[in-house]
Amino acid sequence: MSTCVQSSVRRRLRAVFLHYSFFAIACAALAGCAGGAWNRAVDEDTPAAYYRFLRDHAESKHASEARERLEYHKLLANPSLAAFESFRKRHPQSALLASLKPALEQPAFDLARTRGTASAYREFLSEFPDGPLAARAIGNATYLEARAFLGDPARLADFARIHPESDFAAEAKRTAETVAARARTGHDRLGVRFVIDPSTPEARRVRQTLEARIRELALRAGIQISVLPDGPQAGGSDLVLEVAHQEEALASPPESGRLAQPIVLGLTRLALKDGGSGRTISERQFEIRVEDKAHVPGTSVLFSAAAPRYWQDFFVPFARWNNDRTIRPAFALDRPVVDVEGMGDRSVVLYENGDFDLFDLADPHAPVKLAAYVRGENFKKWSGVRVVGQRVAIFGEEGLELVRFEQGRATRERTWSRGEIGRVLGIAPVGGELVVVGAKGMQIIDLEKGTIRRAMRRVIQGIDAAGPALVFADGESIFVSKPDLVVDERVIAQMKLGRTFGPNHVRVIDRTAIVTGPGGALVIDVSVAERPRVVGKLYSREIGEVSDATRIDGRIYLVGQRGLQVLNRKLDGVEETVDVGARTRVSAMGRHLVTADGRGLQVVDASPWAVHSMPASAE
Repeated sequence: MSTCVQSSVRRRLRAVFLHYSFFAIACAALAGCAGGAWNRAVDEDTPAAYYRFLRDHAESKHASEARERLEYHKLLANPSLAAFESFRKRHPQSALLASLKPALEQPAFDLARTRGTASAYREFLSEFPDGPLAARAIGNATYLEARAFLGDPARLADFARIHPESDFAAEAKRTAETVAARARTGHDRLGVRFVIDPSTPEARRVRQTLEARIRELALRAGIQISVLPDGPQAGGSDLVLEVAHQEEALASPPESGRLAQPIVLGLTRLALKDGGSGRTISERQFEIRVEDKAHVPGTSVLFSAAAPRYWQDFFVPFARWNNDRTIRPAFALDRPVVDVEGMGDRSVVLYENGDFDLFDLADPHAPVKLAAYVRGENFKKWSGVRVVGQRVAIFGEEGLELVRFEQGRATRERTWSRGEIGRVLGIAPVGGELVVVGAKGMQIIDLEKGTIRRAMRRVIQGIDAAGPALVFADGESIFVSKPDLVVDERVIAQMKLGRTFGPNHVRVIDRTAIVTGPGGALVIDVSVAERPRVVGKLYSREIGEVSDATRIDGRIYLVGQRGLQVLNRKLDGVEETVDVGARTRVSAMGRHLVTADGRGLQVVDASPWAVHSMPASAE
């Protein structure tokens, strides 16, 4: 090889060597740069730092770890169990999993609370056995596993002492104290004191008439009364009913197109008070207005032509003890409430536009909204809500809708429009079917297949299920039947009450049907569907206008214009009135009643009236 050729080869080899040397140096420099950038990103440990690193070093060996840490920070900023499970699947060996756990404890507990079962709390404890919420979860699981200790006040008192962190502890303690107070102070005697304004015409006759009426009502309620000396002073009896009455002439406000007309107003105020402290337990006010031209001077309005309506509305809010201890604070809601359904320690509250909220009422003093369902359509024509297995059903003018809760979120599952099934007035779940009644009569929906069978074609106003049997009312009669029979328009039994009684609302609890209507309430034993038996019948002239009823621990409760009324065990009269004001709906919620009045909710502890109640231990 010539010297010239050798020289050329050497020059080329030298160039190649220098090229690869520069390339290696450049790679080392870049690697060193990425390594430094990674170290700086880790030191800063923020989403912005990892974003910058991935932008500048997308091909770095640290890129996958940068993406992992970026996901970690996103999850830390907005922790959720679903996101955590997704992260764990993508990065099963991640060292960051352990540090995520503390941030997830509260969301995990909230999910367990939304589910509201003992198993949900036990699952939570398997993941967070030593966290700050563990004692609270143990107490909640214990309470639910013991089925709220079946309302036994002594065991509830022990539970509150042993598990003070539990969401159920505060109310368990209140129940124990309330039942103990009922045992100490309950009695069947009542002192009555009259405070009649001296200027009242026929004052003596007014007093005698009021006393006679009160004695009549007390006899019916099984309460003995003793008349106390006149005057407003307290004392003389454990419970005192103060009866005040006055009458005065007034100028009535003018009506549209009419001049103001003078009237005589009669006002009677009944206040049930604690005899020792004078504290008011409950009170009611009754008034009567008589136009001046129809009033006979020198006579009381209580004996005027307008008086029959006054005496029809007049009643005494009897109690045998300071039963306002059972009333928990009312809480207002921002929209009109049309129905409420209790279950365990929670309640579903339906609004007129079809939205509903799920509330945790384990401690009625501190209600917690667990979930909400928003329909997104402003139809103010929904009227009823029922819990059907794992679903919530809402119904009314617009038809029927089934909603399911998943991971604490409400999701619409199925809808039947008014065009498909008509206006719905009531529903009853039976097995895997849902019996729907309303303007199109009775229809049976297979919840699995979604098919509809037509049954009775008459308008049915209210329905409920007693096991495999159906109890329903059409505004005139009460019927008992079964799904296979009603398809052929056959019934097992019929009780005809007439339009005056007007049965239109049905509740079945523990094989006891409570049917209400304008005329009163009927209690029917339907434990044997083939032989329904009426065990109690009360008329509206005795119990006032009733809009709903329920049953807890062997006792029946009514709500309406007179508030909450407890029926006696013979089911032939009212034993006590609980002063919660006029109510439109009531539902059983464990050992509690949850009542609604259109504006909000109020919880009442029914434990003191339970058939099995006993005094709590001194502890």
